[in-house]
Parts: sequence; C-alpha cells; structure tokens
Amino acid sequence: VSETTRERFAALGCEVTDSPGDCAGCGTIIFMVANDDQLRSAATSLLARLTAQSAPLVLVMSTVMPEAVTALAAQLSGHNARILDAPVSGGSVKARAGELSIMAGGEESTLDEARPLLDDLATSVFFCGPLGSGQTTKILNNLVGVTNLFLFSEAMRIAQSLNMDLGKLVTVMEASSGRNAGTRDWQARQALFAWNSASPQASATVVRVTQKDLHNALELAHRSATATPILDAVVAAHDATPPEAILERWSR
Repeated sequence: VSETTRERFAALGCEVTDSPGDCAGCGTIIFMVANDDQLRSAATSLLARLTAQSAPLVLVMSTVMPEAVTALAAQLSGHNARILDAPVSGGSVKARAGELSIMAGGEESTLDEARPLLDDLATSVFFCGPLGSGQTTKILNNLVGVTNLFLFSEAMRIAQSLNMDLGKLVTVMEASSGRNAGTRDWQARQALFAWNSASPQASATVVRVTQKDLHNALELAHRSATATPILDAVVAAHDATPPEAILERWSR
C-alpha cells in the first residue's frame, strides 16, 4: 500500500502493483503484511482473480492468528493451492542479511516445495506441525521476544543513567541469568535499536506490530484458559507506553 516502498522495489527491477489480485498469475504467492485484517483484505483481492488452473504455492509469512491461515486455506481449496504458514523471526537487520528464522506449519510436502525459497531468506527453517502451528509457535516466541526487547532496553537505559559500561554489563549478563538475544550479540541488538528508532514513523510501526503480537499471545492464553498475570501486566504496560518514550530509549 506504500507508494514509496513500491518505488524502492521498482528501482531494484521488480514488477510492482497496488493490487494483490495482480499476483494471481504467479506460481508462488507470499503474504507479508502486518495483521489479520491486512491478510484478509489482500486475500480478497487475490481470490477474485484466481482460477482452478492457478494452483499457486501460497506462503503466509505474516504473524497472524492461526485461524486466519486456516480460513484462507479453506478459501483457496477450490484453486488447487498448496498453503503453508511460515512466519519469520529476526527483525529488520536479520531480514536484510537473509538470516531469519522461519516457523512453518502445513503439509511436509508443501514445505519441501517451498524450502529452496525459504532457505534464501533464513538460516533456520523449523517444521512445527499442521497448518496454523507455525503461527502458534511464532506468537508464543514473540510473547517472550517482545517482552525481552523492551525490558532489555529499559535495563540498558538504567545502566546508562548510572554511567555503567554497557559492554561490560552485557558480557556479565551473557554469562549469567540475564542472558538473552541482546546479550548474545550486543552489536546486532544496537543495530536493531538504531533501525527501529531511525524515525518516529519507524518506531511507531514497530510498536504497533509488537502490540499486536502481545495481544495475540493474550488471546491464545484466554482460549487455553491459562492464567497469565505477568503477560497481562506486560500487555497493559506496553499499551500505556507512548511510542515517543520507546523511541527515546532505543535512540540512546
């Protein structure tokens, strides 16, 4: 939907369009959008143009609720499509390097068909089970990952305010119980913070996506009748924190 983004792809020699339906003739169709509503909207445009002879390989690489994928699969059933949910993890920095992690759900034969493409995007491709299980895995991963992303930045901000050497702190945490993705590769985490805080718009976009991720996790908890007081508090705190405050932490 972003004309600026389409122009960037066009400059790389890619064919671009402002209508998902124009992708109906492609052998492989990838959905990479921000939320369930965008997936449904793009799918509606696409389905209007598909035929029984289309027979595409469809990869849902967005992070959405599992039923959004199974609903799309039902809609595609008359088009001889093979569908896989394959959400990604790693953020913008690893995406640029082709070093994402992918969590796939669906038929193993469909994963085998998609694997050459997925291997270009990722260093790790995990088969998680039936269709939708990739999404469930990703949502639970993000429950921890998103919480850590924000909590770790708060820890670093406290240390900075106390004039601590952040590199030394990270080294200690990596060898201790505070070990996390940020301490495993501090330079990469700094690069991610810099990328996420490149502009107020970039920061706000990340915040909206992470809010969606945490609310998806909360929805899974409710469906499983699992009490999650810590998750409840994290979701409430994240919802109440202005994007500007998060931007200030990341930019430092």
